[in-house]
Amino acid sequence: MRTKTLLLTAALSAAGLATSMAQVYSVNAVGYVNVTVPANGFAILAMPLNNPTNDINQTLALSDNDLGANVYRFNPSTQGYYETQTWLGAADGWLAAADSDRLIPPGEGFFFKNNSGLPLTITFVGEVVSGTPTVNTIPSNFSIRGARVPKSGRLGWQGLATSLEFPADLGDNVYVFNPATQLYKETYTFLGEADGWLHDVDPVEGPTIDPGNGFFVKKIGAARDWNINFTVN
Repeated sequence: MRTKTLLLTAALSAAGLATSMAQVYSVNAVGYVNVTVPANGFAILAMPLNNPTNDINQTLALSDNDLGANVYRFNPSTQGYYETQTWLGAADGWLAAADSDRLIPPGEGFFFKNNSGLPLTITFVGEVVSGTPTVNTIPSNFSIRGARVPKSGRLGWQGLATSLEFPADLGDNVYVFNPATQLYKETYTFLGEADGWLHDVDPVEGPTIDPGNGFFVKKIGAARDWNINFTVN
């Protein structure tokens, strides 16, 4: 059961992950996305905005009250995790094994651990990428992804204009945590455009993905590019 093993490993032995509904604000081309992580809990987050360097010292800066928070970034190439990154405070930022580990581009998801006894509201800050963004690649095999623009919607598939137009192929699986149960929801399996996403509760358009939130995906075939048309009003 490699899928289950990877997902359990991905959960990092946590009881579960949870996020609140994200709040999105934008002024001109600068955006702010707030996501709340539960006390002493994990969350799957994803960068919804762009930054000149995409270094989490800028895009995911915390306060001195958040000492010990952790980021776990998944590497699709190795199908394993980078070294854990730890928040050392405002003066020292994120401790990483390599500077490049801190460069998380828009659309890449990761696990976040809040080690505080209080819920933590994270504010992503960066440029809102409008028009048809350049590539958010969904690699073959497992990866963690999210929308690279601050747009909420059903995951959907390419050509479904009312959705996030995820580049789904027959047999792709998506794994989303349920904040209420602290467990993964039933697996979403793509059956094709005629039948959509198979799931025990949600409609065929798939799960709703809010800005700043990520999900695990198992891409059965070759890598595909995920483009979302988004315009700042």
